[in-house]
Amino acid sequence: MSATWDQIVERLRELSDLVAAIKLMHWDQATMMPPAGGAARARAQATLQATAHARFVDPEMGALIDGLSEESLSNEQEANLRLLRREYDKAVRVPQELVRELAEVSGRAYQAWTEARPAADFSVLEPHMVRLLELKKREAEALGYEKEPYDALLDQYEPGMTTAEVESMFQGLLRGLKPLVDEVLDNVGDPPGWLGDRYDPDRQMAFCQWLVSQLNFDVSEGRLDISPHPFTIHIGPGDVRQTTRPDPDNLMMSVYAAVHETGHALYEQGLPREWADLPIGSPPSLGMHESQSRLWENQVARSRPFTDFLLPQLKERFPEEIGMVSPDEFYRGVNHPQRTLIRVTADELTYNLHVSFRFELELALFRGELSVPDLPGAWDDMMSEHLGLRPDSVADGVLQDMHWSTGSFGYFPTYTLGTIYSAVLFAQATAQLPGLKAELRSGVTDSLLDWLRENVHSLGYQHDAKDLIERVGGGPITPEPLLDYLRAKYSELYPSA
Repeated sequence: MSATWDQIVERLRELSDLVAAIKLMHWDQATMMPPAGGAARARAQATLQATAHARFVDPEMGALIDGLSEESLSNEQEANLRLLRREYDKAVRVPQELVRELAEVSGRAYQAWTEARPAADFSVLEPHMVRLLELKKREAEALGYEKEPYDALLDQYEPGMTTAEVESMFQGLLRGLKPLVDEVLDNVGDPPGWLGDRYDPDRQMAFCQWLVSQLNFDVSEGRLDISPHPFTIHIGPGDVRQTTRPDPDNLMMSVYAAVHETGHALYEQGLPREWADLPIGSPPSLGMHESQSRLWENQVARSRPFTDFLLPQLKERFPEEIGMVSPDEFYRGVNHPQRTLIRVTADELTYNLHVSFRFELELALFRGELSVPDLPGAWDDMMSEHLGLRPDSVADGVLQDMHWSTGSFGYFPTYTLGTIYSAVLFAQATAQLPGLKAELRSGVTDSLLDWLRENVHSLGYQHDAKDLIERVGGGPITPEPLLDYLRAKYSELYPSA
């Protein structure tokens, strides 16, 4: 190893430490922090983010990167250098003052969102959103792009993908998905009553704690807590934290949120520990990350083999509430499709319709076709077009997600990209693991996790997500594997559809 490489690694370790502190602050804000601490927390996070940015864009770092490019490197070092150069070139384009202001404004905006949603009052968030959109447009201009500003923001979450590619992917998916949704929902009745019965939140949480361990989440290196919006965060090696949200009127929401977040957490726990502070030690994209959570939540935990395992476990803990439910009823119940207002509670058949119109709204905002004050009305119109529903309140409309309050424009499409990736991965895993269904029926997921470790987790960021999925899938990425999976599943559940 060269002296130049050693100096770069030491600087990257310092940056990792700063990022770990920022992440820990975020976790605390979502789980423990009293509401009155919001302003001070936003300032503290902004200070750390500005400090981390300044350390990274230090000209000495640039000189070290230039020096390393002239040396003889291993394949691993070459991969790190490629990613480091790409991130450095982007980072130096964004002024430090803009980084600080984005952190401060997004921190205040998130706190405003936590107040606006319960009050069902968009005006509480609106001025923060206006300023945040202005800043994100400035950031996009600073970063640079080939065709449109949204490209720059999308690249932060899904490197290697362009807006045009994602638009084409969504168009292909919607062409097949909308007719399927209409066909299936014409044959579906009301959801079974047991889904909406009351379930003790403490017992829900205890069950979720058991379930995430059953799925091989290592609780000696992680934890499961409660937050208003379920999430997973990797603080550092040996510290992966996830949350769920027990709802006394919706047992399955907390259960499947826990499974979803466990998919994220297993990915983080499966990344090579020796690459922890290096660029190649991270997942290649949010879409890749979402592929793991969607695969575990839907293809695994909503499959007939796994629901046959899950039901007796639930009956043991909730005998009065769910004791009379049969395996057939349970399988149909946890896969019951319906048009709903809320994205996070949507079933897998309709979920991507929620994502698609959020993507369209983001494009309109950044193409200058929509302003923030008009966003609530545009949201309602889009929801009506895609799902045939109109929310009675902005709490169930434009305020239901936290993403825009944190400045996470470009994030939403990664949910659907991840869902498409998950279908490709699970199809390949199923073909290569002939005993998988039998294992899932027994609640055993070791073989599947080992397959994911080998084909996804252990690779870190050696390839962009697009390249990785094309390597595993053996061809270009299309929505067809996802559509095939949904058609097969729902034709079995509702044969007349």
